[in-house]
Amino acid sequence: MQGDGGRMQNAAQLELLLGAENVNDFFEKHWNKRALYIPGNPSKFEGLFSRAAFETAAQACTVLKVGYTDERGWPAEKQIQTHEISEMLASGKTVCAGGVETGNPELAAFLRTFASQFVGMGKFYFNSYLSPDGAGFGLHLDDHPVWILQIDGSKRWWFSSEPGLDAILTTVSFPRGVDVLKLPWATVQRPDESTFNEVVLRPGDALYMPKGTWHRAAGVGCSLALTLAELCATPVDLLQFTLGPRLSAALPFRDPLPVFWNCTLGGGMPPELQQRFTDMLKRLQAMVGSLSAADLYEVWQRSRVVEAETPKPSMVS
Repeated sequence: MQGDGGRMQNAAQLELLLGAENVNDFFEKHWNKRALYIPGNPSKFEGLFSRAAFETAAQACTVLKVGYTDERGWPAEKQIQTHEISEMLASGKTVCAGGVETGNPELAAFLRTFASQFVGMGKFYFNSYLSPDGAGFGLHLDDHPVWILQIDGSKRWWFSSEPGLDAILTTVSFPRGVDVLKLPWATVQRPDESTFNEVVLRPGDALYMPKGTWHRAAGVGCSLALTLAELCATPVDLLQFTLGPRLSAALPFRDPLPVFWNCTLGGGMPPELQQRFTDMLKRLQAMVGSLSAADLYEVWQRSRVVEAETPKPSMVS
């Protein structure tokens, strides 16, 4: 590999992504707080990925999809086959290849080095997006942080400086013509896009957006980019990691529950089940009561990001 790309195997990937940006300043001012546009020279990601690598990855990626806006103005997606890529691009749709690090040594090595610089539950993974001129996803925010690495061509981005929601349970997309979304956990107003930042990413440029950053994008000509994302862990995940081994080691939680003939139930709970459930709850309450914040912290550290694992990709970002 040549140029900045030639440092990929030896340099800490975070420092490489940040370029001239000071690492300490980044974590103080931007990490989980504010978006950051990072200009870079065209050779920065040389050797990491390419259009040819995209074509190869499309054959082995975990999911190959297209994203588009349906007739109602809502974001939509569908899985495709590799032979349909050209047709989809010609029709103005963005093609997403998920898990492109599969079978790609450069991307896999990048993820291993990048993940080793962080402590916390979760997994990093790469998606790649190939967009024709003018194509891109509409206004939305993601429930995880993302880094956009522009590989080839250009793409115009509009994004909020700071996250738009405090609590985010899933990706939130604003369809065309809708100003208010009523979600199960919140009512969300369409943000004022006149306050957004606007940049055109070119090869070597990067864009960091914390979880909840409003954004949309459109290709300027044909655009190829990588999205480095994190599958973030939740408190439910932490509790499962913590309690799972304890529950599995306790015989009462592994003894199979009985099955009853429906005619014998008589509309009420069988005494045997009532006793079992009561005992289970007492044991579970005792387990939870014995836990401390230090116990959760130990599990959180032990379950740190170490190696990439690719979930099915969202069609946004």
